[in-house]
Amino acid sequence: MPFVLGQPLTAACTITRYKVVAVPMQPAAINDLGQVVGTTSNHRAALWAPSSGLRELPLPAGFYHSEAVAINNRGHVVGIAYDRAFGNRQSFIFADNVLILLTGNKARAYHIGESDEVAGESLLPGKTTTAPVLWAHGSIRALGGCCGGSTRSINKNDEAIGDAYDEHGRYYAFLWTETSGLRRIGPPDRYSSAIAINDLDHVVIQAFSGVYLYSVESSIHLALTSKFPSHPQAINDCDVIVGSFGPFADADRAFVWDKSLGFQDLNTLIPSDSGWKLKSATGINDRGEIVGKGEPKGEEDSGFLLIPN
Repeated sequence: MPFVLGQPLTAACTITRYKVVAVPMQPAAINDLGQVVGTTSNHRAALWAPSSGLRELPLPAGFYHSEAVAINNRGHVVGIAYDRAFGNRQSFIFADNVLILLTGNKARAYHIGESDEVAGESLLPGKTTTAPVLWAHGSIRALGGCCGGSTRSINKNDEAIGDAYDEHGRYYAFLWTETSGLRRIGPPDRYSSAIAINDLDHVVIQAFSGVYLYSVESSIHLALTSKFPSHPQAINDCDVIVGSFGPFADADRAFVWDKSLGFQDLNTLIPSDSGWKLKSATGINDRGEIVGKGEPKGEEDSGFLLIPN
C-alpha cells in the first residue's frame, strides 16, 4: 500500500464551543448515546450518564479492583478486574446486567465492537509474549504476527487495528481484516502504533515523526502542535481526533483536531470562567461530545464531559 502525504480528507465536523460537565470518575470512553465508562476514585469500573448518574459494575469473584475501558452503542462495557495487589487481571464484558469473563492467559481487553467483539491481547499456548487477539461468541482468535503485540480496536466493518512486533523487536501499526489478515500500515521505516479506527476505516497512527490519518487511499501527516509531543486517543466518524499534548504528563493539555480548523487547545473552546483546566481527552462520540480528565478550580484530576453548544 503506497504511503502518500498531503491528500485532502473527505469529511469533517466542526464545533467551536463547548460547555463543561463534571463526571464523577476518570472517563475512558463515550458512546453515541452519551453513556460514559471509566474508573472511580476507589478503583472500580463504572458507567455514568447525566440522566441516570453513576453505577459501579460488579466484580468477578476473587477480585477487588476494576477499570472500564470501552463501551459500544448497545451499552455493553468491556473492562479489566484486578486482584488486591494488582498482580493478576481478568478481562470481562458487562452486558444486560450479566458479567461475562473472557478466556485466555494474561488477557487484556482494550475495545468492544458493536457486535460485542473484543479487541485485546492474550498469552497464547506455547508463546512467551502476549499476542494480538479478538474475542467473539465466547472464543478467542489469534490475528497473526510473529512476535507479539496487541489489538487495540475494531470497527463495525470488522476491521481491527493494533500494534505488532517484528523479529527484530520493532513495533509497527497493523490493520487486520478477515480476507487480508494482518498487514502493516503507516510509515514503513519507523516505529508506529495504531491508536484508533472509525467506521470509515480511517486509522489514527502515531509514529516517531508525528501523527497520521490513514485510509486505503492515502495517509495524511496531521499538523498538530509543533512545540510539544501530541498523543491522540480517539476519533469519530467525522474524522475529529482528540487527545493530549505537552512536555510531560503533569503539564498536558487536551486538544481537538478537525479538517476545517485544524489543531486546537480544548481549553480555548470552553467558557473562560469555567474554572477548568482540561488535561487529556480520552473519547469522542459522533455527536461531538468529548470526555477526559482535567482539574476543576485547581483540584486533583477529575472527569469531564464536553457538550457542544
